[in-house]
Amino acid sequence: MAKVAIVCGTTGQLSDICDEADKFEIYEGADSDMRWMEVPDDATYEHFMVNGEVIHKSLTEDLREEAVVDRMLAYGDVGEQLDMQYKDALNGTTTWKDHIANVKASTTKPSTIPEFVPNPRHIQLEGRKAWDPWVDDWTPPVG
Repeated sequence: MAKVAIVCGTTGQLSDICDEADKFEIYEGADSDMRWMEVPDDATYEHFMVNGEVIHKSLTEDLREEAVVDRMLAYGDVGEQLDMQYKDALNGTTTWKDHIANVKASTTKPSTIPEFVPNPRHIQLEGRKAWDPWVDDWTPPVG
């Protein structure tokens, strides 16, 4: 059975994903910013609609930025690292070196992730609703 979702025309956010038979009445007049739209069977709340196409949010994210943040958080505060080094020097332990080795082994090195190249079709055309299909050479209305 086909899946449907309420789509916000401004943000493309999907809500109330359900089977066609389970949809309920909403206002869909000309001035409405919400509309029932057909979506792929595998659509989740991690998907959104842009230029009439349902896409997963990961297609619009720079995974290298995420890897940088993950690694920075895993390393922890510089003050805590300095404290580890001080205690290692006092006690003859390798806590800091073990911590750094663990971070390097358990997190993705950002430079190993391919450069993100945004797809222009995944950027909503200005002045159009999320469900409006892509149009080549679109120029927004003036005024």
